[in-house]
Amino acid sequence: MTQAQISKYLDIPFSTLNDWKKEDSNRNKLYQLLINLEEKEVQNKLSKKTNHRFFHILNRNINNYSKFTADDIRKAFDRKNYHEATLKEQSIYSKFFKELEPNELDEFIKTFNVSKKNIKSIYVSSPFRTLKGVAKTWDRRFRLKHIDSNIENKKSIPSALQNILNRKNLIHV
Repeated sequence: MTQAQISKYLDIPFSTLNDWKKEDSNRNKLYQLLINLEEKEVQNKLSKKTNHRFFHILNRNINNYSKFTADDIRKAFDRKNYHEATLKEQSIYSKFFKELEPNELDEFIKTFNVSKKNIKSIYVSSPFRTLKGVAKTWDRRFRLKHIDSNIENKKSIPSALQNILNRKNLIHV
């Protein structure tokens, strides 16, 4: 990188860089390092967010020893089925689907380099698909037919109980 580029990207005045450039300066090694860096490399490092909002959301109310790392998140979303995940990964999914907005999905995918297809597969196999307030927005985001949670699923009566009820009906006829 040139001295002008260093000044531009790192907001260091030219006079400071000129002082660092002198061989007897205690910052000369730093100056040499900066001069030898590629501009694209510096742009990539500066544009990448290290403390992303996703970490804040996923690690909220978790002690420091159990906090999720980028690698934990990446591994969790490498899976394709909710039920094959560990408890820690299921916890990540829970926070993800309950607290992140569907419009943040694309940014999440770029940040953690995960597959949208895997996230959709996890969602479809998860219990979040039937959660009120969660399911409708994520179903819309993944273009899935919404499962209405207001319709009560009629539970089938166990066969033994059904036999008793049938006998009772026959006696009174």
